[in-house]
Amino acid sequence: MHKRKSLIVIILLIFIKFTLHLYKPRGLLAYLVPSILWSLLALIVLWASQFRNLFSYSNKILSVFALIASIFQIVLLIDGGIFTKFGKSPVSFTLPALSLNALMISTSLLGIELSRAYLLRTYGRKNPLLLIMLTALLYSPILAMISLFIPPIEPLLTVKFLGSTFLTELSKNMLASYLALLAGPLASIAYMLPLRVFQWFSPILPDLPWGIKSLIGVTAPMISLIVIDYATPIAVLRKVGIRVEKKWLEKGDNPIIPILIVLIVLLIVWFSTGLLGIFPTVVISGSMRPTINVGDIVILVKVPTEEIKPGDIIQYLTKNGMILHRVIDIKSGYFITKGDACSVPDPDPVHPLNVRGKLLMVIPKIGWASIYVKEILILLWNLITLNSLTLYVAFASLILGGSLYTFRRSKSLKKYRRKRKH
Repeated sequence: MHKRKSLIVIILLIFIKFTLHLYKPRGLLAYLVPSILWSLLALIVLWASQFRNLFSYSNKILSVFALIASIFQIVLLIDGGIFTKFGKSPVSFTLPALSLNALMISTSLLGIELSRAYLLRTYGRKNPLLLIMLTALLYSPILAMISLFIPPIEPLLTVKFLGSTFLTELSKNMLASYLALLAGPLASIAYMLPLRVFQWFSPILPDLPWGIKSLIGVTAPMISLIVIDYATPIAVLRKVGIRVEKKWLEKGDNPIIPILIVLIVLLIVWFSTGLLGIFPTVVISGSMRPTINVGDIVILVKVPTEEIKPGDIIQYLTKNGMILHRVIDIKSGYFITKGDACSVPDPDPVHPLNVRGKLLMVIPKIGWASIYVKEILILLWNLITLNSLTLYVAFASLILGGSLYTFRRSKSLKKYRRKRKH
């Protein structure tokens, strides 16, 4: 009977996800249809869980941490808006519209978080990591993501959706799933509710470039995951089926570490491999000052060369390596470029085949770390390869240090053994 109830919840949840993705009602139905479906799911979950069982493992402290995590993420978004710009919310603020939005948000939040907690409570003890990952994917806009890969594919639109929507929603859902596993639906609601209220009821919202929005949307839940995991008592972890003997990084089977690894890998892949035509570059030249400075990271996107117009900033390949300059003219299909800090155009026109990408956004200063590390590695390499005396001294120091350590270690072991004999 218990398995049948959980199966009913899963089938209804999947049905709602498909229905809301495929069926796009207009007018009043756009609010009423989702509200009715999510309310139905919430009622089914309360029936399946017998209500008390669903709230029997609530934790007030973790719920407070969840609320703080939500406020922390909102503060980061507001800070991002201060450094970029704010825009007017597209939501209507008439009394009927506010009432309908409140109805839709409250019902969807209850349906999602009650069903999330119920599924994790039902199946989470067997494999917490797998269930957190699966529920995070289940409640993320995965159907919308799949639809973007159906031809014809629009690379820029797909990349923006994956970065600013899917990855951020996946990160939020991972944190919400972990909270629901540890402390029930009240904790996940405490995290998700302020974010929903801020998004739907704030008259002005941060108008962030999608790259910054993606960065905040992934890193904020990641930081909160670390803090909440550290603050969670071992007894609470054991209560939900997570067997741990020690705290923090020594938690061998704690799901938080693999989840963080997944999020970090997503960020690394997203911003370093050029996935779907997006790739970062650290600026090491001042030829584009004051628009772009040394140490900035620029995010480039691959676009058809016919979409490049005068005024766009492009990166292109030359005999001396990659250059990032502005297009000032197009002649006979070739791009005429010039650095903003340069007084004359570049001597050679740029062939379209040599264009690597077009500037999408600039992230100031954070590339300096990469420059410093690179310079230090080059300096060390030059010292070793160009100066044989340095190489000999390094090896001699290494051997001498190892010998001294081994000698002192063996001496201390002998003293310890003598003491034990006496």
